[in-house]
Amino acid sequence: RGPNCTQECVDGRFGADCQHECECENGGRCDRRTGRCSCAGGWTGERCHQPCEPGTFGLGCEGKCQCARGASCHHVTGDCQCPPGWRGKHCDKGTPKKNVFYFLVLNYEENIFVFIKTSKTCPPGWRGKHCDKACLPGSFGPGCMRRCDCSPGTSCHHVSGECGCPAGLTGNGCEQTCLPGTFGPDCNQVCQCSQTNQLCHPVSGSCYCAPGFYGPKCDQTCGMGRYGPNCERECDCENGAVCTPSTGACQCSPGFIGARCNITCPDGRYGADCAQVALCAVGVRNHPVTGRCVCPPGWRGEHCTDSCLPGWFGSGCMKHCNCSNGAACNPETGRCTCGLGWSGRHCDAACLAGTFGADCQLMCECQNNSTCDRMSGTCHCAPGYYGHACEHGEKTTLYDTTCVLHCRSCLVHIRACPSGLYGTPGWRGEHCCLPGWFGSGCMKHCNCSNGAACNPETGRCTCGLGWSGRHCDAVCEEGTYGHGCARVCDCERDAPCDPITGRCLCEPGRTGPRCDLGEIALV
Repeated sequence: RGPNCTQECVDGRFGADCQHECECENGGRCDRRTGRCSCAGGWTGERCHQPCEPGTFGLGCEGKCQCARGASCHHVTGDCQCPPGWRGKHCDKGTPKKNVFYFLVLNYEENIFVFIKTSKTCPPGWRGKHCDKACLPGSFGPGCMRRCDCSPGTSCHHVSGECGCPAGLTGNGCEQTCLPGTFGPDCNQVCQCSQTNQLCHPVSGSCYCAPGFYGPKCDQTCGMGRYGPNCERECDCENGAVCTPSTGACQCSPGFIGARCNITCPDGRYGADCAQVALCAVGVRNHPVTGRCVCPPGWRGEHCTDSCLPGWFGSGCMKHCNCSNGAACNPETGRCTCGLGWSGRHCDAACLAGTFGADCQLMCECQNNSTCDRMSGTCHCAPGYYGHACEHGEKTTLYDTTCVLHCRSCLVHIRACPSGLYGTPGWRGEHCCLPGWFGSGCMKHCNCSNGAACNPETGRCTCGLGWSGRHCDAVCEEGTYGHGCARVCDCERDAPCDPITGRCLCEPGRTGPRCDLGEIALV
């Protein structure tokens, strides 16, 4: 903004002249150019209006909660919010009571009863200095003072005393969660999920689908246009590109590049990742997918280096000229250029009396009723008259004048390069400079690297994808890509991009076409 466009937009504004208002919430900041929100810690979404999903916290929701006993963590700080009876940074310590009491420890095999004095109590089913150990096998409940009444070999729940572990737990005291791939009571059932997604919920057995999969067994991949966990996100790819089901990264079709595959290959490049070089004449465009040269009107051939044959004109030289009496036909427009003594649209009308020359543009200077040759303008004198303009004769007065015939010259185009003659910089005789040479007479050698094109007149290098510099020998600086490194990467969180295609290269924990999404943790 400002009279010289030297001032940045104030906070809360973005766009041209800072005319748009940001929509970011909860302390999020917006990009001054695009308005895209950069969320503060603990928030996510396009407007930073959604808290981090359960189990995650912090900047970009990249932090993983480290809370035990089913405690939840704060979406901003990651602090654990312990349930009743538990304390500590990770909620892994029991809450002590101030009263002093006694509890009984039993060893049923040796009939030993031991009374221990303590100054705190653990939650039912737990023991130890930090209340981090389950009751010994055969005991359960508050202070581990109650005796299990289960059949031999049957587990006893260390909290409730129930025989046989409930769904999701196993071990002598049912204090261990199911191992990955198992679920149900005593963890005695095997998850029925696909080999790609083998994890399931320890209680219900419901399969945990990895990003890019869905279905009861997580054996179905996302359909066209969808990606992410349970295929809930919509792809943002253009021009027929396919997005990766797990990350949403766009796989561009031939002829396109960019994070969203929304950029057509620059002139001179085509194909997958615009990596192929088109061999078209200077200034001629090519098809971004096939590389086929698109000849302008008046030119033909595989590389558009041949002009139309005489009598033909237009796009592809497919139109027939309609010029008469030896008139020249413009190979681009088909317009007739009349020869000496003819005029009209098709050069089929002879010059009217008193005119002559090409297209009948010159006026005859013949006098005394003499006639004028319509091609050369030569006067044919009537009987009794003579002179260049038939000005001398018995009935004429001699004038002391000098008559000069003004001739016009033209350059004839005979299979030469457009607008080029021998000696002109960039042209060699009747043919263009050979690749790698430039200048007058094509005597100077080009100094371009990495497949860059060389201007036949000046020798200036035109860099290809991923290169810049005077000689095209410098790799694109970070944050730029494409033809001559002229494009700016469109990636979030300072993620780098491929110097050729512009595809964002996400750091661990980030995903999406622009690395603007955090991976979803399985809880």
